[in-house]
Amino acid sequence: MGDNEIIRKTVEDIKTLCSPLGIILVSNKVNTEGELVSFKLVVIVSDETESRPELECRLYMQIDCDIPYDIVIYKKSEWEKFKNDMGSFAWKIHNTGAYIYGEKL
Repeated sequence: MGDNEIIRKTVEDIKTLCSPLGIILVSNKVNTEGELVSFKLVVIVSDETESRPELECRLYMQIDCDIPYDIVIYKKSEWEKFKNDMGSFAWKIHNTGAYIYGEKL
């Protein structure tokens, strides 16, 4: 599903706006006709990146997407800490999400 045009455009917009280290497709929902109706991404950024709330707000304000989507932002040090914490959201995403940009961190 990471090759979907809507997801691909959103990922390109994120790459342009914040230079992430990685982007992971967490989930996507499709209707009974197989059309994408929403999706969720995890965006991993460097520790030097502005505050997560400010970045999240900026991304939502500047990315035009025709369908609902969610973004969860982790700074690299947080991702490194939580991706190995069995049972955490980051651990689940690290083990089941689809890396659609960047190397598997």
